[in-house]
Formats: sequence, structure tokens, C-alpha cells
Amino acid sequence: MNEPLEPTRSVSPRDQVEALLGDLVHSEGTPSDPLGRAQVSGLRTVLCLLDAEEQLLTSGQRLARLRKARAHARTTTFLTAYLLNDATLPVGPDE
Repeated sequence: MNEPLEPTRSVSPRDQVEALLGDLVHSEGTPSDPLGRAQVSGLRTVLCLLDAEEQLLTSGQRLARLRKARAHARTTTFLTAYLLNDATLPVGPDE
């Protein structure tokens, strides 16, 4: 009963995010629905932030990655607001 445990492979946060993004994009292509697009945009935001934390970047390269992350974050925010607005619309008497 006391069998040795198999060593587990440590997976970096970047690899985890890339795997999630790959699953979302490769299975259906870039999603056309707002929820899928928000998920992809959020994951791209995280990847850009991880890129900006790399040690070997110049300040200009880091700033460019942070600006790209901001653009993805704006898209995520817009899509999330759309989804929340759609979810909170009052339902009519026929529905």
C-alpha cells in the first residue's frame, strides 16, 4: 500500500494559460460568440502581462507588451459588459 508516488511535472503559469488558449482557439477557431471571445481576450491579456515580466526586455519592449495587454483587457471589459447587460435585461411576458 505504500507505493512510491510518481513524480509530478511542474507546469508553469504560462504553459497553463497557453494550453487553455489553445483549447479555446484550436477546437473551434476564434470563437464568434461574445463569451468565447471574452475568454480568449482575457487569456491573451494574461499572456501579455507574463511577457512584460520577462527579464530580458528593454523598457520599450516592456511598454509595448503592457499596451497590448491593456488593449486586450479593454476588449475583455467591453465583452463582459455586453454579456452582463444581456443577462440582466428584463424578460418580457411572452418569454
